[in-house]
Amino acid sequence: MCGVIGIIGDRPVSRLIYHALISLQHRGQSSAGKLTYDGNVHLHKDYGLVRDVFNEERKIDTPGNVGIGHTRYSTAGMDDIESLKRNAQPEYVINPFLAAAHNGNIYNGAEIRKLTKRKPRTECDIQWILLPMADQLYSRRIDVDDIFEAAENVMPILKGSYSAVFITDSGEKPFLFAMTDPHKIRPLVFGEKDGMYCICSETRVFKKIKFDYVEDIPGGSVIAIDMEGNVHEKRIIKKKEYPCMFEFVYFAKPDSRIKGRSVHDVRVEIGRKLAREAPVDADVVVPVPESGRRYAIGFSRESGIPIDEGIMKDKYERSFIQQTQTERDKIVEEGISFIRAVLNGKRVVIVDDSIVRGTNMRRLVKGIREAGAKEVHVRIGCPPLIAPCYLGIDMRSKREFIARKRDGSIKDWDEIAREIGADSLAYISMKSLKEAIGFDVCTGCINFPDGYPEEMREDALRLFSRDMGERRAYEVW
Repeated sequence: MCGVIGIIGDRPVSRLIYHALISLQHRGQSSAGKLTYDGNVHLHKDYGLVRDVFNEERKIDTPGNVGIGHTRYSTAGMDDIESLKRNAQPEYVINPFLAAAHNGNIYNGAEIRKLTKRKPRTECDIQWILLPMADQLYSRRIDVDDIFEAAENVMPILKGSYSAVFITDSGEKPFLFAMTDPHKIRPLVFGEKDGMYCICSETRVFKKIKFDYVEDIPGGSVIAIDMEGNVHEKRIIKKKEYPCMFEFVYFAKPDSRIKGRSVHDVRVEIGRKLAREAPVDADVVVPVPESGRRYAIGFSRESGIPIDEGIMKDKYERSFIQQTQTERDKIVEEGISFIRAVLNGKRVVIVDDSIVRGTNMRRLVKGIREAGAKEVHVRIGCPPLIAPCYLGIDMRSKREFIARKRDGSIKDWDEIAREIGADSLAYISMKSLKEAIGFDVCTGCINFPDGYPEEMREDALRLFSRDMGERRAYEVW
């Protein structure tokens, strides 16, 4: 899961890209990068947050009327500092010049490696899109038809998810273009304003840089824009779209829209449905900041239980997307405080988006009890997460999921409640989640493997078997 941005127009784009990256910071905190182009390549990238990477004016303001940027949440490669630096995006190659930034996960890199003579410079899966596209565009005077043809040849060999932005130039006419996987697992939207054009991961970017939304780029599509502002779009592979469920549940910011659906509205509706499915006698509804806030609003409105801020978040970082368990523990330990005036003597309903490893929730329940709560009831806005994601969320092993036992079977909710120290625990049902979203979504992480698009299910089982090294993986799942 990452954030990508591409802008082209009749004036410098570097500062616009910087501000866009700030508004996409929540999608990746391990590294950030920006590339602008004016016949020369101006690239700066490093590990860390956007404001830390671009900490000088000369890094923010670089020449070029076309550029791309990236905030990375790593699902490939190691998590040490040198690896995070090396795998930061954007990446580019010469002959032809082609630069790219990618959101998603390509899981058949070993196969693609055999199809190209180019040597990948990093272990990041951006290479498995960049290199075959460069092969296809080699020795061409690149125009729109060449870009479409290259995508038509590359898309069928890519397995996984991708919403990628590119810059290319054969020395005649630079293009900004983007490509989406056929099922549109990862979001990508298109906007424009006064001769400038923007492709990015979330619609909230348009509010930040004052662009107008045009469309969600369809799955299996290529959209290409030249320096004169001509926009060309082609849907190369048409399949049913399955946006990632976790975008609505956690990743996307509530002021964004996906396929016309307000993320804020979806989360409030999930909270309403959760209150109807799992009512509880309580005195106060307390959101987990910031991820549980909209769910708690809906829960409170539907149940009639007043909502109050019993937990205060002191740190900006998101615990789920930290690279190591030690970092997650530190964020939770140092970043949360509890308001005794709200919690003392109360029956508390704590509402959050999800429980993955249980790290956060155990400490929250403990802290609420220590602040004097009589009872602590936990309500969660998505069904139990039980399986690895091979399409861009860093959930790599079944051992990371509190909802699964060591033998692969699923725990009942009472058992999980005891583990996190709660008086009760309830998750929203799959049916209600889908109703709140309003269209089909990828649910592989909560309904493995059947929640994946059909042609990916065998791959998911195979990848799980490889990752776990278990001969009985198919039977376990």
